[in-house]
Amino acid sequence: MVFFRRWQPVKALSFDLDDTLYDNGPHIARAEAWMLAHLRSEYLAGAMLDAERWHACKRQVLLEDPALHHDVSLARRVSLGRALREGGMDGASAERAAAEVFAGFLAERSAIAVSASTHTLLAALARRYPLVAITNGNLDLARAGLDGYFRTVYKAGAGTLMKPAPDMFVAAARDLGLAPAEILHVGDHERSDVLGARRQGYRVAWLNDGQGDWRRLSQLPDLMLNRLEELGPLLLGHEWAPS
Repeated sequence: MVFFRRWQPVKALSFDLDDTLYDNGPHIARAEAWMLAHLRSEYLAGAMLDAERWHACKRQVLLEDPALHHDVSLARRVSLGRALREGGMDGASAERAAAEVFAGFLAERSAIAVSASTHTLLAALARRYPLVAITNGNLDLARAGLDGYFRTVYKAGAGTLMKPAPDMFVAAARDLGLAPAEILHVGDHERSDVLGARRQGYRVAWLNDGQGDWRRLSQLPDLMLNRLEELGPLLLGHEWAPS
C-alpha cells in the first residue's frame, strides 16, 4: 500500500465491480463464446454469425447511436437484434430472440468467481460502513453472490452516464447523505475510477494489482493498493481478522 495523500477517516465506501472485486475478463470471454455458439445452434438467422461479424455489427450500432456507449446492456440487445435481422429474421422475432439471448448472456457473465478473501472483506466492511457499488457494467449481483453487501448499486444506462462522468458519483453521495470527501471509492480503472471519483471530490483507493505506473495517472488517488485485502487493516483496525 502506498499513500499519496494524508489519510483521513471516511464514513462510507463505494466499490467498482468488474476487475476490482473479481477478474472480469475470463467471464466475459466465456459468456461471449456461449452467446455466439447459442446463436449459431438455435437460430437459422445466426448460423453464420462468427466473432468477426458480431464485433462488426456492434461497432456499426455504436457508430449509429453513440449514446449506447453508456448502456452496455441496451447496446448488446440492439446489436443482437440487428445481427439476427441481417441474418434474415423478421423484426418482431429478432427482438424477442435478442431478449432471450441477452438473458442467457447475462446469466453466463454473472456466474463469476469471487474469492473467499473478498467475501470476508466485504462482509466485515459492511458491518462498519455503508457500502454502495458504482459500475459501468451489467453484472447481476444476486447471481454473482454479491447482492448482500451493498445498500445501493448504481449502474450506467437508462440516461445515467458511465464513469468517469459525474452521474453515479453525485447520486451516491446524495443518497448516502455525505460529502464526497467522506466517501472512499475503490476501483481499478485509471480513468473511470481514479479520475472520475477524484473529479467529484471522493477519496480514492486505486487497486493496482497489475503493477501499473502511477506516474501515468492524470490525478493521484489517496492511496494505491496492491491487493484489495489491504483495506482491512486500514479501515477496520483491530476488528480485522481475515479467515
